[in-house]
Amino acid sequence: MAEDAKLYKLFERIFDTEMEHSPTEATGFGYKHEKYDHLLPDTSAEAYEERRARLLQYNEELRAQIDYEALTEEGKLDFDLVIQYHDIVRFLLGELPSMRSGQTIGYSAPIGFVGEAIHPLYTRDFAPLETRTKAIIGRLKQTPKFLEGTKSLWQKPVKLWVQLAIEEGPRTVGFLQLIQHTLKPQLEPTLHQELVEAIGVASASMGKYVEWLQSDVLPRATHDWVLGKAKFAKLIKLRRLGKTPQEILALGMQALEDTKQALAKLAEELHPGKSVEEVRELIKSDHPSTFEKVLQHVTHITKEARAFILEHNLMDVPENESLRVIPTPSFLAPLISRAAYRPPEMFSMKQEGQYLVTATEESEKILKEHSYAGSKNAAVHEAYPGHHLQIVSANLQPNLIRKITCRIGGETIEGWAHYCEQFMAEKGFLGKTEVFMQLDGQLFRAMRIIIDIKLHTGQMTFDEAKEFIIKEAGMAETIAVTELKLYTKFPSFFLDYLFGKLMLLKLRDEIQSQMGDQYSDQFFHNTILQSCAMPIHFTRRLFQIRIAQLSKD
Repeated sequence: MAEDAKLYKLFERIFDTEMEHSPTEATGFGYKHEKYDHLLPDTSAEAYEERRARLLQYNEELRAQIDYEALTEEGKLDFDLVIQYHDIVRFLLGELPSMRSGQTIGYSAPIGFVGEAIHPLYTRDFAPLETRTKAIIGRLKQTPKFLEGTKSLWQKPVKLWVQLAIEEGPRTVGFLQLIQHTLKPQLEPTLHQELVEAIGVASASMGKYVEWLQSDVLPRATHDWVLGKAKFAKLIKLRRLGKTPQEILALGMQALEDTKQALAKLAEELHPGKSVEEVRELIKSDHPSTFEKVLQHVTHITKEARAFILEHNLMDVPENESLRVIPTPSFLAPLISRAAYRPPEMFSMKQEGQYLVTATEESEKILKEHSYAGSKNAAVHEAYPGHHLQIVSANLQPNLIRKITCRIGGETIEGWAHYCEQFMAEKGFLGKTEVFMQLDGQLFRAMRIIIDIKLHTGQMTFDEAKEFIIKEAGMAETIAVTELKLYTKFPSFFLDYLFGKLMLLKLRDEIQSQMGDQYSDQFFHNTILQSCAMPIHFTRRLFQIRIAQLSKD
C-alpha cells in the first residue's frame, strides 16, 4: 500500500505540472479556477515538442522511482495506465498530421479553441458572473498573443483543415457578440465596457488571423492528411485493442452486412412491403416542428431514461448529477452534425453535464435528423445511461490516475454509449421504431469502422467516403460532409463506437460465464461506471480484481 501511495503522489505532481502548461484543460476539469481561468496556453509547435519531452521524462521517473512488484494489483493496473496514457499522447502530438496543420488539442483549430476556452466560463455557474466575466476578459486579452504563437503549428497545412479554421473566424466572433449582448443587462456598466473592449481586441486579431490563413497558409496547403498504414497500425497497437487494423476492418464489414439484414427484417415487420430506405424516411419524418421543440423533447426523454434506469435497478445513478440540454455553440456546429456531450468539471461537486443539440438551420432536412425515435435513441447514447452517466460516475471516483487517463479509453467511452443503446432496447425502454433507428445507427457505426481505417490508411478518399455514407446510410450530404471533416482529424477514434460495443458484449459474456449465478447486470455496469472508462484491456483486469474481492467477502 505504501508503494501505491507513492505512485499516486508522484502522479499528482505530474498532473499539477501539466495544468501549469494547460490552463484551459484546468478550467474544463474545474481545477484551481482562480489560478487558471484567465489564461490561455502556449500551443505553438515548440510547446508541443516540450510536452512530448515531458511525457517521456514522466515515464522514466515512474519506472525509476516506483517499485512495480511492491504495488498492489490495483496499483500495478494504475501504473500501466499512466505509462500507456503518456505513450499515446506522445504519439498523437508527434505523429498526427493534424498536429502539424494548425490543430489544437480538442475539436478546433486556434480561433475555435478560444471559443472553447471561453464557453465554459460563460455557460457554467461555478463562480459569480462577475468573476467568470473577468476570466473571460483575461482570455480575450491574451487572444492576439495566443493566435500569433499558433502560427508555427501550420508546418504542413491541409486544405480541408485550413478551410475549417477559416470558418471558425466569423462563427467565433458571432459567439463573442452573443456574450456581449446577453451579459449587458447582468453586468455593471464599467465591467461590461471592459468586456466590449476585450471582445473588440480579440475579434480584430481573429480577423487578421483569418486573413493570414487565406493569404499565406491556404495557397501552400495540400490534400495530404492521411496517417498511413504503418502509423495507423502502430496507434492501434499502442491502444492495446487486441486486433490488427485489418482484423477490425473485417469485423466492420461483417457487421455492416449483418446489420443490413437485421434492418431489412425489422423494416418488413414495421411496414410490410416497404424498403429500409422508405421506412427510414417514414420514421425520420416524424419529428418536432421547430428546433425549440426538439430541445424540449430531448430534455423530456433524458428524464424518462434516467427514471427507467433507477426503477429497474440496472445501475447506480449518483445523487449530485444533472444534465442540461442546450444548442451546440455556433463555432462547434461545423464539426458536430447532430448531437454531442460536454462533461461537467471533474473536480466539481456539482456534476452538471451539457447535452449539445445541433441545428445549423431550421429546415425539414435538418429536423429529420432529430426525429422522435432517433432522439430517444440518441438520448440513451449521450445521456442516460450513456456518456453523461459514465462520466459523472467517473468524476466522483477518488482515483486521479484513472480520471485523467480515461481519455485514451475511447473504445470504453464510445463503446459504452453504443452498448447502452442495445442494452436499453433489450430491457424494453426502446420500442421497435427506436430499435430500427438503433440498428440504423449501428449500420452507420459499422461504416465508421470501414471509413476510419480506409481513410487513414489511404484506401479511400474523402469523396469516396462521402458517397459511401450517402449511399449506405441515406444521410443528407451536408451531414455526411460534417461527419467526415471530423473523421479526418482523429484516426482510430471513430472505429471505437461499434468495435468498443463488441468488446464490451464479449466482456459481459466472459464475466457472466465466470460468475454464474453471482452475476448481475448491476454489478457489471457499476464496475464499468466506477472504472473511470479505462481502456477495456484494463477493465478486464479490474473485473478480476473485483471478483476476487467478492470471493473474499
